[in-house]
Amino acid sequence: MNILAIGNSFSDDTLEYVYQIAESAGITGLYLGNLYNGGSTLERHLQNARTDAPEYEYRTNGAGEWSTQPQYRLKDALAARKWDVISMQQASPFSGEEETYAQADGLVSYVRGIAGDCRLVWNMTWAYQKDFTGENFSRYGYGQERMYRAIVNAVQRQILPRKVFEVVPCGTAVQNARTSFLGDTLTRDGYHLSFGAGRYTAGLTFAKAVLGVPPRAVTFVPRGVSREEEAVAKESAENACAQPFAVVRSRHAEGDAR
Repeated sequence: MNILAIGNSFSDDTLEYVYQIAESAGITGLYLGNLYNGGSTLERHLQNARTDAPEYEYRTNGAGEWSTQPQYRLKDALAARKWDVISMQQASPFSGEEETYAQADGLVSYVRGIAGDCRLVWNMTWAYQKDFTGENFSRYGYGQERMYRAIVNAVQRQILPRKVFEVVPCGTAVQNARTSFLGDTLTRDGYHLSFGAGRYTAGLTFAKAVLGVPPRAVTFVPRGVSREEEAVAKESAENACAQPFAVVRSRHAEGDAR
């Protein structure tokens, strides 16, 4: 299966471990692509498409290691392979602002025009850490729960009615994990996911939603992730895919990995 993300640093976070997760569960022949443009919004992606701008780092993974080609065009990546799945997302500061989702239709039309009738998935990203002080968080009154609910509402009101996307609930999985003993430690700088449990949780969610890989079938665990953290990540991903728009509290409040 060939999967391409049109994204930014949050697609980097989401896809980092997906190859190893899928491989450990018996998935073979997976090829991942990530069109990385830091902080890129739907509007910016569409502008890059229409101007044929070489604004991307095209990151690919077909054997367990990521490689990067600079100055890549969206059109060229879309034509590079027969993509089975293409993932899109909104830039995190605007992910809870419904009016910014208007450009999704134009981007879908552009992608369909080159890639044809592939599956489209929507990466529902995560809210910021509670104590993050970045200016973009002020859009949500520096409230994590407020930002999470805004993201959920935007996806329910703007993405689902378009009836072209399947939702990958990474944001809910992260929020689920935050109810565990891990608390608000899933990010490394207030908004990007941690290299351990954070990215692992998102990767498990993506693999479950897109590839149908049950978290319990995954034997890969990133270096530095403890048995207790593994249990939280798998539980959080499973619960998010079952209930994409509602937080399910973890059973591992005290680090109990049973």
